[in-house]
Amino acid sequence: PILAGRSECMSSFQPPDWASQPCRIATLEVRNPQGRLEKLPVDTQPYVVFGRAADQVDIVLDDPSCSRVHAALVHHSDGRVFLIDLHSTHGTSVDRKALVPHKPANLKDGAQIKFGTLPNTYVLHCENSAEKRRAEKSGPMVRASHLLVKHKDSRRPSSWKEPVVTRTKEEALAMIEAFREQITSGQVSFADLAAKESHCSSAQRGGDLGEFGPGQMQKPFEDATFALKVGELSGPVFSDSGVHLILRTG
Repeated sequence: PILAGRSECMSSFQPPDWASQPCRIATLEVRNPQGRLEKLPVDTQPYVVFGRAADQVDIVLDDPSCSRVHAALVHHSDGRVFLIDLHSTHGTSVDRKALVPHKPANLKDGAQIKFGTLPNTYVLHCENSAEKRRAEKSGPMVRASHLLVKHKDSRRPSSWKEPVVTRTKEEALAMIEAFREQITSGQVSFADLAAKESHCSSAQRGGDLGEFGPGQMQKPFEDATFALKVGELSGPVFSDSGVHLILRTG
């Protein structure tokens, strides 16, 4: 399995309105028939998408029985964790019970998840406090919000706003510069503008990405964020996803 930890999910999955930044420590213990393989953190973003298509998911399921975009684990604002089968070809099960496609299943601590006929079992472990995870993380942590404008050369030129993005990189840059002027002149707040204009799914949270550390975001995005002071707004930042404005909030 590969955990990408992206700032924008590249699949077609649209999270439910109740999806929220995790408030619990959550990991998936990956087991094969011979024993434990590894542990994957699944509490760094509101949802994690599983599937076979490496360019469209967060955790890759390397098995032909798994669909390209197979399932999604989604955090609720009240601390519950849900799993949604995304109408996969060979199904998803929790504790040996098949999930109904697109119907969220509430996961309990210790829930055992199977994807298709993949021999690995994914066991969910949850703890109530996120403070323990923060204390255990090595390296500095930051919190930021962003506003993303995609262009036709973005790694995935589509979004919740536009099924097909046709603008050029230069046009995206011009939009970002205009948005920055609106924010700095006091015409609109960053959160309100991100909610309306950002091409990232974080738009539903006013652009908030939560906390992250080194290695969790694309390098240009990470470098720009760590270079900002708390409360400072970046200039245009280019990444494989598009052109960003970044507001460091913590």
